[in-house]
Amino acid sequence: MSAPLMEIRDVSRVFMLGGGLIGRARPLQALDAVSLDLQRGEVLALVGESGSGKSTLSRILLGLDTPTSGEVRLEGRAVPGIPRREFASRVQPIFQDPYSSLNPRKTVRQLIEMPLVIAGGVGAAERLRRVRELLDILRMPARMLDAYPSQMSGGQRQRVAIARALISRPDIVICDEPTSALDVSVQAQVLNLLMELRAEFDLTYLFISHDLAVVEYIADRVAVMQNGQIVELAPVDRLFAAPQSDYTRRLLASALTVPQVETRPFKET
Repeated sequence: MSAPLMEIRDVSRVFMLGGGLIGRARPLQALDAVSLDLQRGEVLALVGESGSGKSTLSRILLGLDTPTSGEVRLEGRAVPGIPRREFASRVQPIFQDPYSSLNPRKTVRQLIEMPLVIAGGVGAAERLRRVRELLDILRMPARMLDAYPSQMSGGQRQRVAIARALISRPDIVICDEPTSALDVSVQAQVLNLLMELRAEFDLTYLFISHDLAVVEYIADRVAVMQNGQIVELAPVDRLFAAPQSDYTRRLLASALTVPQVETRPFKET
């Protein structure tokens, strides 16, 4: 097996709660010695109940938070030693709620090109060319360039968020519940789109979700989190067929009534 694209080694995160004038600060262990490898081209799903540590880990992997101990490496380089702009161009997020993650005062063109504006070094003409190219790939009409988030459907807003993540041609996209705010039919369209884009752009996904039907459809491997720890890590088929952890078995049992994801062709919404 080739060297991992991203390595997470013994990452812990402790938050101090309370304190101040009244009371004593107490520690909250959000992550406890988490270790994972992310292989180039794979979809690694991260699942667990609310409060299990998924979002804290995603913030650390995006460089938005710092671990209390442990380290994250990108192609063998410790993340703190990578210039911020370089790291941001290689690791991009897609967040849960496309409406709240998009500035309502910016047009589609401004939203999508923002990572290139921040990074610098790409002229306006090239930025516009890339924006138009992505809109075409995402099957969005060119007239959307001047639209605002309030003028778009939920599915269209999420496609704008996807385009913004891809404009800098990243290696890794961290998808934090990217379909949970969408209705079922739009979820299926966005998932199919993510799979198409993975093949076209050679993307690697860390896919964070509580929806096990979605995870079973999209993931290659699954890491299960409980109380800030990885309690199980396995290929998706093996994990769903023969889970080893009691916690994983409980998660799967609670999701028996979750409907299957539709895999019909992508249509604009």
